[in-house]
Amino acid sequence: MKTLIVNADDFGRSLTVNQGIIEAHEKGIVTSTSLMTRREAFDDAVRLAKSHPQLGIGLHLDLDHFFEVEHGVGRLLRYKDPTLPLQAIIKETEEQLQKVISTGIPITHVDGHHHVHLRPELFAAVAALTAKYKIKVIRYFKGFYEGLYPGMPVDWIPDLVARFGLHSTEIFFAGWEEVESSLPGYSYFDPTVPFKNAELMVHPGKKEPWREKELEHCTSSKTRELLQKNQIQLASFARL
Repeated sequence: MKTLIVNADDFGRSLTVNQGIIEAHEKGIVTSTSLMTRREAFDDAVRLAKSHPQLGIGLHLDLDHFFEVEHGVGRLLRYKDPTLPLQAIIKETEEQLQKVISTGIPITHVDGHHHVHLRPELFAAVAALTAKYKIKVIRYFKGFYEGLYPGMPVDWIPDLVARFGLHSTEIFFAGWEEVESSLPGYSYFDPTVPFKNAELMVHPGKKEPWREKELEHCTSSKTRELLQKNQIQLASFARL
């Protein structure tokens, strides 16, 4: 059997996103979600997480306020203040980790809004903090570097992850299918691909057409039939 973690990003971003994620968990295939600590619906997300103990919870590291962001694509273009010491960003990362841990909810993984944690100048520090707080899983996929940093050596990253005692899934699917805002290098859900374990990133929600479409994917009976046909079992990051 293949093991698939279906992780909903953006938990805590808004009440309508929270509603969609919980529906995708209760009625669909979402097994895990990543919590934003600095957004308006954080407290609501914590309440919902505590009432849904089977839903895995991670940190969705949000550093958008440090960057110029190409919205719609989700690309971090450049630092707003290029003179800002890197230590200030690392301090913010640790504060977000501490805030999510302070909820008392078991934290299974770390990833980043707009994959900020994967930026070459930040990844090692984020991985070190993940290990420091005894969180076992960090999102990593080679396609991020192939799309945004062509030609950059990436062999050091899996080695770094292992040296910190961390884990990443074997395969990362960046969504159901390629869309207009897709970045180069991303792979999309293909249940026929051989894998032992994989993560499928999803963004269900309410009141936004694209998030409603994601929710429909997550709760569709056809999706469950597809998983069964390809002998794929669902799990959270706690199983890695």
